[in-house]
Amino acid sequence: MFAIFRRFWIHLACVVVALGFWETPFVKPFRVFVVLVHEMGHAGMALATGGEVVEMRVQWQEAGHMQSRGGFFPAISSAGYVGSAVLGALLIYVGNWMRIQRILLGLIGGTTVGMTVLYTPPWGIDFVFGVVSGAILLVLVLRFPQAAWIVAAWMGMMLCLYSLYDFKTDLWMQTEQTDAGILARYLGFPVLAYPIAFCWAAVSIVVMYLALRGVVRHELQIVDHEGQSDAVLESEDPN
Repeated sequence: MFAIFRRFWIHLACVVVALGFWETPFVKPFRVFVVLVHEMGHAGMALATGGEVVEMRVQWQEAGHMQSRGGFFPAISSAGYVGSAVLGALLIYVGNWMRIQRILLGLIGGTTVGMTVLYTPPWGIDFVFGVVSGAILLVLVLRFPQAAWIVAAWMGMMLCLYSLYDFKTDLWMQTEQTDAGILARYLGFPVLAYPIAFCWAAVSIVVMYLALRGVVRHELQIVDHEGQSDAVLESEDPN
């Protein structure tokens, strides 16, 4: 169990810091970045389903929007919340393989810069924020691998925590005004906003759970392998 705690100490520290400073200026930029990732999820799905991204904006008050033409709207509307949770879970899971984790973090940084340049009106606050944020991630990946590992763990936990925070809003506070409400109106049944939001929350929580369980199982396998190796060495010791 100590080995598992040692493996997860950075994630536990990230959760404590994030929750303890959630409403402070320290965490605020990361919350805005998560909103940007949310909007990039919409934009990416619009492109993946044959659509065209018209504009992507993020506000410091943590609001954002993505306008697109064409594409498969149900998938586009789902890709914000669910996509953020899946990406956060993936960042945590690939922490078992630090090189892959850095590659993923670099892809996030490069995508952030690229989508900001392509789809955000230039030289606004959100344009500068997107370009600078993505560039920082790329620099960390290329020059500071240890710091990149910490940032990847931090961003993974932030994406997961913010997804849960968003789902609380979706399910109990403003469901009709969220992506779930927009999709429900698109389908012609506004009452579906609540079950849609619940399904998104359930899928995302399951994905997060599977990622954490995968990390734990990997760590237990390592501990078990080390224990078996020690036992073999002891049995071979003639003394």
